[in-house]
Amino acid sequence: MFEFVRKHNKLLQVVLFLLIFPSFVLFGIQGYNHFTGTANLAAKVDGIPISLQQLDSAERQQVARLEQALGPNASAQSIDTPQMRMRTLDSLVREVLLQVAVDKQHLQVDDSALQQAILQIPQVAALRDKDGTFDVAAYRRLIQAQGMTTAEFEAEVRAQLLQQQALGGLGDNAIASRALARQLLDWRTQTRSVRLAPFLATAYAQGVDPSPAQVRAYYESHKDAFRVPEKASVHYVVYSAAQLAAQEQPTAQQEQAYYDSHKAQYHSPAQRRASHILIAVAPDATPAQVAKAKAEAESIAAQVRKDPSLFGELARKDSQDPGTAAAGGDLGWFTEDAMVKPVAAAVFQMGKVGDIAGPVRSQYGFHIIELTGIRPAQDKTLAQVKPQIDQALRDQAAQKSYSSLSDKFRSMVYEDSRSFAKVAKELHLQVQTANDVTEVPRSGDPTRDPLANPAFLQALFGKLSVRDRRNIAAVQLAPSVLASGRIVSLQPATTLDFAQAEPRARELLVRQMAAAQALKAGEQALAQARAGKAQPDWGAPQSLSLAQAGQSNVPPQVLDAVFRANAARLPQLIGVAVPGQGYFVASVDAVTQVKPSAEQLRQQQSTLQQILGQAYVQAYVDSLKQQYGVKIYYKPATQPAG
Repeated sequence: MFEFVRKHNKLLQVVLFLLIFPSFVLFGIQGYNHFTGTANLAAKVDGIPISLQQLDSAERQQVARLEQALGPNASAQSIDTPQMRMRTLDSLVREVLLQVAVDKQHLQVDDSALQQAILQIPQVAALRDKDGTFDVAAYRRLIQAQGMTTAEFEAEVRAQLLQQQALGGLGDNAIASRALARQLLDWRTQTRSVRLAPFLATAYAQGVDPSPAQVRAYYESHKDAFRVPEKASVHYVVYSAAQLAAQEQPTAQQEQAYYDSHKAQYHSPAQRRASHILIAVAPDATPAQVAKAKAEAESIAAQVRKDPSLFGELARKDSQDPGTAAAGGDLGWFTEDAMVKPVAAAVFQMGKVGDIAGPVRSQYGFHIIELTGIRPAQDKTLAQVKPQIDQALRDQAAQKSYSSLSDKFRSMVYEDSRSFAKVAKELHLQVQTANDVTEVPRSGDPTRDPLANPAFLQALFGKLSVRDRRNIAAVQLAPSVLASGRIVSLQPATTLDFAQAEPRARELLVRQMAAAQALKAGEQALAQARAGKAQPDWGAPQSLSLAQAGQSNVPPQVLDAVFRANAARLPQLIGVAVPGQGYFVASVDAVTQVKPSAEQLRQQQSTLQQILGQAYVQAYVDSLKQQYGVKIYYKPATQPAG
């Protein structure tokens, strides 16, 4: 619990801020109406068009938010997928549906309700001083840091509140069954003792030798696997604010002025490090249970005050916080506003490292706390933050130049449609060349590399572009990044003839035949084991749990089958075919059930209630789709076979 707060403090702040920020930039009903035709449309809602450009923009923002939240764990290739794009489009459709419902129901949000909603955002609430005054200048800086004006931000919050009205609290009406929550939790926390006997296709591949006739027959029946997509040689140019920023050189006066006006962001608040021992108290605990927990905490507090060296040992033995007990109760470094309030208050009131406080009561129970580190607040000097300031000034100047010249870029690539020479000379761009380009995005950053961007490639391989070999209209890869390209030559899509495809066809056929042999051998072994005639070559027993999903070497299909097995009849033998790998025979021998705590049950019930609430909301949105009409034009690109 506390370990998660400590390790994911930045992520939690981002998520909390996004709870009130809209999932996507809202265009407003009027903003949709200037698009016409269907060639550029992703969808229509009640006659209101959603353009492909809007879909691109919303997807980029969603990918950027996920990359910011996930940090170094983010992967553009795993985030920016056709499935993600369709989910983004579905979210845009939902946004427009709810706006239509707001408009037709004549819903309103008054200024006082808007103000209260904004003040509930943790980052905004923190700007209110103890005397009740509000730092308006800091509020403006906070919103500007999100790339918005206060008017834009407040308009978006108002739109979100209106949409909440349109939903009418549907999600809040969901009531999760405590019995179902317990059943789900029991299933999730149990472990199953299993023995596996794998029959892998790779083990049978060496014994497979298909005849030439078989290889030929496989080729004839699977020609799509040997189709080579059309390939193009292309020229393209990229125009971005980042290119302009590299040409800027801030002056010393500009640096000083920027530093003076942003001193607050170069202030590091005080941090402290502490360890704690938690004696948990359930939310529904009786007075007698509370008294018992307090007495236990007081006894532990007396021991550590008498001998502080025992703190880590007692934390590992007695603390009921599973996230920190194994580490001797260590909570790590944290600021005063990043920890549970009663704990933070006690920690920041202690005078020196080694001090002991407690028992301190919080919503989780009683804490005995040891102060283990102090970092005072500090202000960074201009010299320390000069690189960041220079980059910010370059970005500001570049953004101004970009805004004034982006229209020029769009016009020049359109007007001089057979060449990029003029626009490259005028805006100091490099004309780039690429060969063997297909409609499938190559690996890379789609916000910087046009050939890794699905929208750019869709435009490049459009009918008019392929026919006329002219520059395509500028495509926005990301905010402040534009690109245009032109097909110079095109090699049509072809299918490899048998001579070219024979090695690959033979390889694929060997895999198929080996997998069939593995399947047959596995099914025979399962039948013999069930009949008591012979046992397969079992591996060592291992304990599996659903918490291992994605972390275990056991294929997910096998893990799923193991937990679908009837625990009332053990041992139980099952067989599972795993495409691409082979066949697994499994013996489910025992089930170990962990009794969940009251807190775990409460959290599971809360999660179940959220899922039910989302289902209620989705059902309402589906009814709006039927009522107002939704037409989807966009079709995601599919990966070629092979």
